[in-house]
Amino acid sequence: MIAKMTLDEKISLLHGGKIPGQAGYVGNTPPIDRLGIPALNLNDGPQGFRSGGTTAFPSGLTAAASWSREAMGAWGSAMGEEFFGKGANVQLGPGLCVARVPHNGRNFEYLSGEDPFLGFELVQPVITGIQSKGVIANAKHWVVNNQETDRSGGNEVVDERTRWEMYYPPFLGAIKAEVGSVMCSYNRINGIYSCSNNETLAVDFKARAGFEGWVMSDWGATHNMTINEGLDQEMPGGRYMGKTLEAAVQAGQVSTAKVDDSVSRILTQMYKFGVFDHMDQWNGTAHSNDVTGTAHSTVARNVSAAATVLLKNAGVLPIKAGSKVVLIGSDATNPTVHGGGSGSVAPTYIISPEAAITIRNGGQYPPTGPPAGGGGGLPVNCTILDHGLDYFVTPSRRVSGDFAEPMDCCQACGKASGTWSAFTYISKAECWCHQGIGTKRREPGYVSGTCRNVAPTPPPGPAPSTNGVSTYTGGDPTAAAAAAAAADVAVVFVSTTSSEGSDRKTLSFPDEQNAIVAAVTKANKKTVVVMLNPGAVLTPWTDGAGAVLTMFMPGLEMGNALSDVLYGDVNPSGRLPLTFPNVDNEQQFTKSQWPGLPVATGLESTYSEKLSFGYRWYDAHNVVPKYAFGHGLSYAEFEYSVLSITGLNVSFTVKNVGGVAGSEIPQLYLGFPTAAGEPPKVLRGFEKVMLEAGASATVTFALNSGFLSVWDVELHGWAPVQGSFGVHVGASSRDIRLTGTMTHANAARTVEAWK
Repeated sequence: MIAKMTLDEKISLLHGGKIPGQAGYVGNTPPIDRLGIPALNLNDGPQGFRSGGTTAFPSGLTAAASWSREAMGAWGSAMGEEFFGKGANVQLGPGLCVARVPHNGRNFEYLSGEDPFLGFELVQPVITGIQSKGVIANAKHWVVNNQETDRSGGNEVVDERTRWEMYYPPFLGAIKAEVGSVMCSYNRINGIYSCSNNETLAVDFKARAGFEGWVMSDWGATHNMTINEGLDQEMPGGRYMGKTLEAAVQAGQVSTAKVDDSVSRILTQMYKFGVFDHMDQWNGTAHSNDVTGTAHSTVARNVSAAATVLLKNAGVLPIKAGSKVVLIGSDATNPTVHGGGSGSVAPTYIISPEAAITIRNGGQYPPTGPPAGGGGGLPVNCTILDHGLDYFVTPSRRVSGDFAEPMDCCQACGKASGTWSAFTYISKAECWCHQGIGTKRREPGYVSGTCRNVAPTPPPGPAPSTNGVSTYTGGDPTAAAAAAAAADVAVVFVSTTSSEGSDRKTLSFPDEQNAIVAAVTKANKKTVVVMLNPGAVLTPWTDGAGAVLTMFMPGLEMGNALSDVLYGDVNPSGRLPLTFPNVDNEQQFTKSQWPGLPVATGLESTYSEKLSFGYRWYDAHNVVPKYAFGHGLSYAEFEYSVLSITGLNVSFTVKNVGGVAGSEIPQLYLGFPTAAGEPPKVLRGFEKVMLEAGASATVTFALNSGFLSVWDVELHGWAPVQGSFGVHVGASSRDIRLTGTMTHANAARTVEAWK
């Protein structure tokens, strides 16, 4: 095929371009009709197709809290089906970045949590699931994309060993799963923009890691024509990789072989994943399809339930049948189910806790979500996210009216149609409605945010039957306490969110929510606190709570998933993919580490902590976290015994000594010999094990020399470490049940690791 192509045709694949008569996708390359090469239709995002008529799945971090390869595969497959059904052949996801800084506004998008091994393992079934549906996955953002503050100018100063051991492994997992494409990030790395960085792109990722797909830029992240440095495709336009590239080839600055390499990387993946086999699917007419359905809603519900983490339980859960339950907080009726930015998905409906729990208890509840044909007269939930920014996206539509304030604009968009999920307020006379959040453009005076329809209030007349379920959504702690005191069990909700484009200023929930929780836990010892959060949070009220759950960003089936767990239909098995601290900035990041001091070209973050962040930092500094990495409880209890270490195989027995069936997720941590310079212990194995009451199973982790290696900056390869390793098996990084030692004697200079 490449031999048949002209230079212009080749270059048309190496940058974004508009397709006449087609709109709706966030990026395209036009078809080459002469040769029968179909268009590439690219769309956000990492947890579902960002447009109308799709399923708002749980976020990447949420799915990761399942610690389940099976759940991750189902999540990826369902998303792939929806992208295919919407005519997109490239999914801009999943997100893989390791959560170095708890305040990062995009942590909710990333499935690695704070551990590179967790990301390495969990990304593989997701990539396989997406690409099994004829859609090319796009792993992002390569690399060290760890802050949103000044993300387009920020400089991440990070050494080679730290990059390979902490930030590359999730992408190495994507390579193992044969990911078709990768997106380079906005930030600079050691002074050079990621999409122009020869060391990290051409040398590390392509040559050393063996990536065979293509590298595309984040939207607007291309700063010069850098095909020689490893960039294959500029998005969304062709400022540098269009006519500029053509002139460079003609001038001999770029070889034809280099162009052919980039074109080959793209075409190979298009052939490999069936893009050429579905020519009619990619003509742009599928964008308006409604691809939702019961099967995908069930996936969203199951993944959300599997990812729900039970942090504390003093015998309150599961809730006993016939208990009088009160739901407290605005999220009882209008839950926060996803974050903002390109990682958001406009829900076609949202199952609230009030709806699900009322129905679960045999009561009646009015229908949730927008009726067919749009939002109609449904109430609209409005959230202002950005001042001074325009959510520039296609399609958008201007609406007429007299808008005294941004909220008026939001209400108008929400009621105009069920497809609009975001708004931009410009003036009293100018309001724009958007399908999602596009490329944010700085516009002084503009106000932007999200809008969505919520479940209608009950109609006038007799109240629907609730069968012992009541709700208080006000903000008065005294009234909330009174409602809690009158119930057998109080379920109180707290929520916070985050978005692409900005970092979280604090890990705390809003003060008014904390005050409600404090009052409710004092009034009723059988209080269950349910958290909806985009990452690590502060939980100062847990001592008084009877039970505590986190659901992260759970997606549109949030209410049903919560009901399943609260009443024991699903025995919770989620585990924390990151550490919950006791206070803000507990790891004591300095300004030079994050977010850094202002310099002429932006913020600079020096990774002087190297390998020591997250649970590694807590172990190294002997600090007890509020909730440890890997922590999560069950309604069953499990015992560990009979540790056996033979060569590089670690085996042990897990027994369910509780009274109900449940899943345990045993975790293997290794302690390297001191001379290796590693943290006290690092995750090197986990497995989800389902056991009936009284049953037991033998779990075996088969390691290889690669996972007992460190990155050698002189050899530029993985060097196996010889000596005695500590073996730690348990239910979290701080709940170690079995310990032993393993001797490793591999004397090879280098080995293949993370494969």
